[in-house]
Amino acid sequence: MIKMFTAKEEKNLAYVLSKSADQEDTLFMEELHGLLFGLALTPSPIMPSEWLSAIFPDEPQFDDLDDANTCMGHLFNAYNRLIADFNKGKLDFPFNMKKITDFEHSLIEGWAYGLFLAISLRPDIWGVSDKYDDVADEDLPEDIRDVMDCVNIITAVAIPEERDNIFEKSPDQPAKDPKELQAMLYAFLPTAVEGLREYSALKRKEILADRQSPKPPDAPLRRKKVGPNEPCPCGSGRKYKKCCGSN
Repeated sequence: MIKMFTAKEEKNLAYVLSKSADQEDTLFMEELHGLLFGLALTPSPIMPSEWLSAIFPDEPQFDDLDDANTCMGHLFNAYNRLIADFNKGKLDFPFNMKKITDFEHSLIEGWAYGLFLAISLRPDIWGVSDKYDDVADEDLPEDIRDVMDCVNIITAVAIPEERDNIFEKSPDQPAKDPKELQAMLYAFLPTAVEGLREYSALKRKEILADRQSPKPPDAPLRRKKVGPNEPCPCGSGRKYKKCCGSN
């Protein structure tokens, strides 16, 4: 497993997580990394007020305002570092899937769950909003179809009980053995994450190009032609030909 956070970040973030009101519902370090990783991938900004609730479902128990500011600073430092890694092309999938132990299976699922939480904040970006519910697969744009496949793999790793709903078996094929399905999903997970990264990079370029493209000039205002016997538009109450039209 690649080191997710630096030693300093991990110490600081453990302190942040200790402020959760319900420790049983607190994110694990791997889940937190997956969440921040997903936020760094997302091509459009997500306000902290949206993602902090994923970390603190209930009001966090800060000691005072200074303690709250310290904790927020720790979170934003890690978040900004992951964004910088993305911009440098160094935001890497944090597991070596060729050498994973049984213990790491739960860590991988936890990390994928954190990533799933981030994806869920902007489903329209990742092609998993209601917008495409009634669109046949063959009618979907290729990039949307590809990114939806990536999200399905991540979701199936993150939430094992959803696997049967995501991957419906063909009537003429036997159901996959759960361990075989898990092995298949784990094998595809790094590729799915890379697919999200490539899709995000493409979307960022599109957003940047749209911002930089010159806007067409406003169309010149056209004056409505006023008939000679119509009221003058200046508001005098006189006929146009007897007022401004006489000039």
